[in-house]
Amino acid sequence: MKISRKLLMVSAAALIGVSPVLSASQAVVVQAANKTTAKKKTTKKNTIKLSHNAYVYDKNGKRLKTYMGSAKNTKIAKGITLSFSSKVTINKKDYYSIGNNAFIKAANVGYVNGKKVTKNAPVATAKIKHNSYIYNAKGKTDKKKIKKGQTVTVDQLIYIGKKLFYRISGQSDQFIKAANVGKTSGAKLKPVNKKPGKNENVPSDNQNEPTVILLNHNAYVYDSNGETTKTLIRSGEKVTVDKLQYIGKKLYYHINDANYPGNDQWVKKNNVGIVTGKQLEPANSKPESDKNVTTVTLARTANVYNNKGVLQSTKTFAKGHTARVTELRYIWVAAENQSALFYKLQSDKNGYLRESDISNVNGVKLSPVNTPEAAKNENTFASATDKKALQDALSQDTTVKASDAYKLSAKSLRDAYDAAISSGSQVNTAKSTVTQVNDALSKINTAKAALNGKKIVVSDLKNLSLTEASQIVDLVASVNGVDKSAVQFSNNNTILTIISANGFQKPVTITDYVTTNK
Repeated sequence: MKISRKLLMVSAAALIGVSPVLSASQAVVVQAANKTTAKKKTTKKNTIKLSHNAYVYDKNGKRLKTYMGSAKNTKIAKGITLSFSSKVTINKKDYYSIGNNAFIKAANVGYVNGKKVTKNAPVATAKIKHNSYIYNAKGKTDKKKIKKGQTVTVDQLIYIGKKLFYRISGQSDQFIKAANVGKTSGAKLKPVNKKPGKNENVPSDNQNEPTVILLNHNAYVYDSNGETTKTLIRSGEKVTVDKLQYIGKKLYYHINDANYPGNDQWVKKNNVGIVTGKQLEPANSKPESDKNVTTVTLARTANVYNNKGVLQSTKTFAKGHTARVTELRYIWVAAENQSALFYKLQSDKNGYLRESDISNVNGVKLSPVNTPEAAKNENTFASATDKKALQDALSQDTTVKASDAYKLSAKSLRDAYDAAISSGSQVNTAKSTVTQVNDALSKINTAKAALNGKKIVVSDLKNLSLTEASQIVDLVASVNGVDKSAVQFSNNNTILTIISANGFQKPVTITDYVTTNK
């Protein structure tokens, strides 16, 4: 068990009668398994401070008969600070794990990470009956899950959209679906909001009621110029608002709440979780900078195409529609047997507007990123003639690998060449486009040109200078992909060996790396 004096400064007298008498040098913090004790005195992460004398229990909730080698240590004094690894529930009671299969009842803890524990909040213990993802207040998940059979402490029941969720106790923005919870014990929690009606597509209590936002992060209050006086509204607060609009390039809600007097007070939308009541739409458009943006306007009602030049009949924009675009490229339109220019839509990862359907282009001028021929090649299957140059490069592989240029190149360069050959072989045998064939050939030629291996030139193999020996070690290490420290000369620089981490010795033929021919 790792001992840290910097997290705990306690006199021996504090422990008399309830725990072993320790000298000043023996004052300890019980260190949780696999955690690193904080080195700075101000660090309080993963620590608890006892508000009552506390017994030490095992994983089944039974008092330990001995702890840290003594029966006296099974009772720890009030005021002692301990490190912990997790908070768990055993037999419907909360405990803190302090390492080595030892646990302290949460009821005896007064401070967690330096913050006083609030004991009056209603909480319940929920048992997970299905694997359950953890969601935020917007109903989104990063796929972290709590497994079936585990128990968690929850302190709120709330509708997010039309589904009921429990909030994990102590977490302002972590929720689990109520449908994944089996039995609960402790406080009887009731939903803090109403379930949306059948015809509502957004999480709203009533579209005719005032808009109320629930903050899921601490939020500063801003004015209409985007400046803040550092007035803070805490996470979990509900605030009535009456407008949503862009200030700069970020969306803000306008506060219209008697609890927050003032006419020019705004909070950022990205600090808001649940919105109830009337759902607000932005009152203005997001500002755009012409410096970095290109927009196009349609001359006629037109369809969107995909990157294969196929018209998407379900995606249509009306005449006069303005859209932001990011690229101008030629795409082969097989139905017309020709290449045509298209603008890439920013809003659709595989959507393009035909250049001939555009009436106006504003902002940054775009140039085609490819040619009509390149677009055709991307969609034309290669013939035997198209593949000949690639086949010639593949046929030279044996000769290349027998050369010093390959054998004495760094392992990374040889690996790159090998990968290019492997990929080229697959392209050659498959039904590939002209572009795929040309790309494969280019990668082989580039990797081949990078091979730069050559032998070290020395004056006398039997009498190497220190500089020559050092150059040889560098080359052997590079070719074999090992650290220079693993390459060792012996017997007056006449025997060269690679020694692996487990002590295995691999002899090296010096003449494979050295020549006397200048």
